[in-house]
Amino acid sequence: MPQKSRFISSAVAAAIMLSALTSCGQAADDSGIKPQETSAETGVIETAAETEASLIDQIPAADYGGYEFRILGDTVSSWWIISLDADELNGEIINDTVYERNRFVESKMNISISLQQTDQAMSLVGKSVQAGSNDYDMVWERINVLIPSAQNGYLVNLNSIGSITYDPRWWDTDSVDAFTINGKLFFACNDINVHTVEGCSSMFFSKTLIDANSLENPYELVRSEKWTIDKMGEMMKTAAADSNGDGVRNEGDTFGLVTGIGQYLSLVNGTGERLVYKQSDGSEDQFVLNLASDKMIDVTDKVASLLNDKNLSVIVNDDSWGYKSFYSDHSLFYIMQLGSVAGMRDSMENDFGILPFPMYSESQGYYITSMEATAQAMCVPSSVPDPVMVGAVTEAMSMYSDAYLYEAYYDTTLKGKIARDVDTTEMLDILTGRRAFDYATCYGSWGIYEKYLNNVRKKGASELTSLQAKTIDKFNQNVQKTIDAYAGL
Repeated sequence: MPQKSRFISSAVAAAIMLSALTSCGQAADDSGIKPQETSAETGVIETAAETEASLIDQIPAADYGGYEFRILGDTVSSWWIISLDADELNGEIINDTVYERNRFVESKMNISISLQQTDQAMSLVGKSVQAGSNDYDMVWERINVLIPSAQNGYLVNLNSIGSITYDPRWWDTDSVDAFTINGKLFFACNDINVHTVEGCSSMFFSKTLIDANSLENPYELVRSEKWTIDKMGEMMKTAAADSNGDGVRNEGDTFGLVTGIGQYLSLVNGTGERLVYKQSDGSEDQFVLNLASDKMIDVTDKVASLLNDKNLSVIVNDDSWGYKSFYSDHSLFYIMQLGSVAGMRDSMENDFGILPFPMYSESQGYYITSMEATAQAMCVPSSVPDPVMVGAVTEAMSMYSDAYLYEAYYDTTLKGKIARDVDTTEMLDILTGRRAFDYATCYGSWGIYEKYLNNVRKKGASELTSLQAKTIDKFNQNVQKTIDAYAGL
């Protein structure tokens, strides 16, 4: 998603280097009064509140006769915030903003919004469509389980809904680009659900261990574009130690990194690589298996040499005690979903910071964040009788969310309650500014990601060339099934 314009107070702005100001917005100052910003088109100075009000005024009114607009939302997660509906005001900013958004849209369009939460969203959608029953209008589900429903014809091609704009202010256009195949798009992310941000993989670091080991300032490394996978490895090796002196690797030791197995790919994606990427010859989209390119082999070798070394890293899937290592300043780095950061603030008294993922080399020129395949995307069941109405309601909810909900979450929850310094605020902007959706994880039915991960965890990058040769035919068959299924819809 193109980086959104946010608001940093003048006092904060003065503390941030000039180059950072070109990519970060502004937040409310301590007085609660937001600074002014100048319209690029008119040169007129506007307050942030005026800008938000202007966007809300652009939401078109409609009369859908009191229609019950039914949202079906997946609830399978222990860490994400669900921002689809709220029963009442309770003083919590996310809850109250969602409540006010839905009530505003209800009034604006003469509808009533209801939410059904489930851990079987796609099963319910499939049964509804097969029965020809109009049970749900908008559905939010994890990306990695959506492709079978799309292939089965259970979802509407969003590109056929003329009322959907894909305006980059409230649609995640990275997801729109990633999930469009030969002109058809069956699911995408927008600002209605803050999990579009919560689902970003994120890197955290212990300020205590940075200081204790006299390591370079990670923030300055990011700004000077010297934050690379090699630099990360150097710092990990410096910090790792047999802290309890018992000569045995255990939770009393200090490690360079604590993470889960899924973050192998986040580090790979951070270097600009993909296991699977899409390309077009001008008439048809094609998908390329990228296990054995020279760069992929080199990147994988770098990542595996760090994560497979048990003296450097703890994989929490293998050693659950690893979670506590970062909280107790026994790990320099920690990689997990951004949505986990609130719990970290509750569990960790010492200061930590947030970083974008390291680049392949200093010449890469950009930082990129991997989106979790368990992030939620929106879709519309094909049994919906009026997709245009659904699109209009979706746009209204998304526009309101861009004006108020995104800011409530990003500026108040992330920056206001979680970020403890101006540097972290700046890093959050960089981290969430550019996102990668790797087809290998998002389209799990293509059967690549697990094969890659299992192979790399055991053998590093040594057998990627043979793995490419072994899997290419089956991969191409699975991809073609998806393309053919889409073509017939």
